[in-house]
Amino acid sequence: MGQVTAAVVGATGYAGAELVRLLLTHPKVSLQAVVSRSRAGERLDAAHPSLMGFTSLKLEHFDAERLAGFDVVFLATPHGSAGSLAEALDEAGAPRIIDLSSDHRHAQGWVYGQAEWNAGQLAGATRIAVPGCFATAISLALAPFVAAGQLRGPVQCVAATGSTGSGANPKGATHHPERFVNLKGYKVLQHQHTPEVTTFLQGLGAFERLDFVPLSAPVDRGILATCFLPIATQEGPAETLSAAYDDHPFARVRSGPPELRHVRGTGMCDLWVTEEGGAVVVQSAIDNLGKGAAAHGVQCLNLAMDWGVGTGLNQPAVLP
Repeated sequence: MGQVTAAVVGATGYAGAELVRLLLTHPKVSLQAVVSRSRAGERLDAAHPSLMGFTSLKLEHFDAERLAGFDVVFLATPHGSAGSLAEALDEAGAPRIIDLSSDHRHAQGWVYGQAEWNAGQLAGATRIAVPGCFATAISLALAPFVAAGQLRGPVQCVAATGSTGSGANPKGATHHPERFVNLKGYKVLQHQHTPEVTTFLQGLGAFERLDFVPLSAPVDRGILATCFLPIATQEGPAETLSAAYDDHPFARVRSGPPELRHVRGTGMCDLWVTEEGGAVVVQSAIDNLGKGAAAHGVQCLNLAMDWGVGTGLNQPAVLP
C-alpha cells in the first residue's frame, strides 16, 4: 500500500510536537491534519518554527468526522482529555487510534503498546495505548527479570525526570525555572505510573510490589531510572538482560551506566545491570518525549502496520 494518512490531536504540546517531527519525515506516513484547541487557524510552523520548510499544514479544531477519514489518529492530549475524544472518533468510525495519554492504558479493547514485550498483540491493533514515560523506563528495566522468574520480593526504584514531562503549560512546582539547579522528590510512593508498571509486570510473571520515588531533575528531557533488584538465581543478571533484548534494536544493553544525552531525541532505551556483594542494580535511560511518548507511539504504529519497528526512527542521538 502507499503512505498511511495520519492526524495528530494535541500537536502544540511537547509530546505532540515531537510526534509531528517524527511523522513528517516518516517514509510510510503522510501527515494530513494537526489539531489544537488553543491555536486553531495558525500555521503549524508558526507554532513550531523549527518545522519551517517541512510543512504547510494549518492547525485546526477537533472534528471527529473529518479525522475519522484518516488511516490513523494520534491523541497527544493532556491526561483526562483523550477519553471523550476517542469516543467521538469511535462513533465516527476511525480505523486506528493511538493514545499517548494515560486514559486507555490497560483499558478493555485497547492494546498496551509496550513495543518490546507486546509486539504480537500490537500486530494489526486498531486501538493502542502508549505506556507512560516513567512506566516505560522502569518496565523495560524490570521485565526481563520478572519474565525469567528471578525476583524474590519488592523492587525499589528511584527515577529522575526532565521538565518536559510536566507538559507545555507552566505550573508552579514543575516550571523549568523552579527546577533549574534544583533536585527534589515528589509523589513519593504515590506516583500514578506505579499501578501501570505493576499491572504490566504481573502480566509477565510473579511481581510483588514497586516502591517508587520519582525525582524532579534540572534537565529539559529524559528519564534515568535506578532499580534495586531482590534476585535469587544462579544465572547472571547481565545474561538475563542481554538475552531479553538481543533482538530489540531500541533496547540497548550497555557495558556501563547509561546517560540521558545518549538517548536524547530518540526512541532508544539504554540499559545496564551490575552486581556487587549480593546487591543487583539495573539502570535505564530514555528520552521522556521519545521512547517515553512520541517515538514509542511511532514504534507501535510500525508494529501494527507490519513495518520494521525502526521505520522512520533510525537516527542517533544529537550530541553534545
